[in-house]
Amino acid sequence: MTSVESVQALESALEQLLDDYRDLQAHHVTVLSEPPSSLEALRMIHTGHPVLIEGFSPLSSGLENYDWSQPEVYKQLSENKPVTVAVTDDGLADSVRTLPNRSTTFVKPLEEKMTISDLISRLGPKGESSKHAYYLQSQDGNIYRSEPHPSGLPELDMFQSYIARDVQWMKEAIGSKAEAVNLWIGDSKSTTSLHHDPYENIYHVLAGSKTFTLLSPIEGLWLDQHFHPASTLKRTSSGHLVPILDPPPTYPVPWVSSSDFPDRLSPVRVTLHEGQSLFLPAGWWHRVEQQEGTSGIVVAVNYWYTADIHPQTYAYENFARRVARLAGREGVISAPGE
Repeated sequence: MTSVESVQALESALEQLLDDYRDLQAHHVTVLSEPPSSLEALRMIHTGHPVLIEGFSPLSSGLENYDWSQPEVYKQLSENKPVTVAVTDDGLADSVRTLPNRSTTFVKPLEEKMTISDLISRLGPKGESSKHAYYLQSQDGNIYRSEPHPSGLPELDMFQSYIARDVQWMKEAIGSKAEAVNLWIGDSKSTTSLHHDPYENIYHVLAGSKTFTLLSPIEGLWLDQHFHPASTLKRTSSGHLVPILDPPPTYPVPWVSSSDFPDRLSPVRVTLHEGQSLFLPAGWWHRVEQQEGTSGIVVAVNYWYTADIHPQTYAYENFARRVARLAGREGVISAPGE
């Protein structure tokens, strides 16, 4: 067999891998009309497929008098405390850009401190004149975190009286507390670029809507992912935001630069409206767009739980990555240690 024939054989095996997966996996998000029991949640995690869940709320009991779709609730409960807000010129807080010299860089947002009242004043119709996008999207557990942080209490610890520490059925299924619980506040200017997380995720919409475009971990073998030097947006004297390469020590970041999907893939799309939740399994690729409601804001809370690493799945995934690399797919990141 020639080298060309070998590559063709490897490509054929990868194509068959995707077909085998699709033969048994649902082509849409599963829908639950009510929250699962802990046993059902354990089965849900084992299946590893996204689930839209009705009837769950992360809010503590006795808070029926609060309308969580309204900005005034967040202004009131935040106690005028400054929080960290991501600022971008294109609404993509973490994404790849091409610099004037045609090199690429993974760009992180400018972070500014402001009150939630200040943030909300820049969102929705009131903020349409702004050339920048503002998004409360700190992901280190801004309400709760499992480990102490050098900076002290989470920035939004004042919400702990209103947002539950855990999703009880998920905590029982996993066997531990959520590693991080985060509040997200923004508007339709902000979009999350395609990426995946190593956590089991419960994502609940409190205001507006969120549209998730999803790809399974197997379909990630068809994405073009590369390492890019890291940079951070800085504000110039004229008020423009420009990416500046991070000073050493720094490490390149693996990221997908394109927002387009290869024709071979069939992304699953699901829109979450106020009061709906999504179980997003660890490793699933997702891009998130959002639309503010009548109140002009989009708000969500999410819970990240530790994902078990199953030796058999780990070995299969690394094997598939090695096959993809041998087939010439340079956009597939090498298996660990290679």
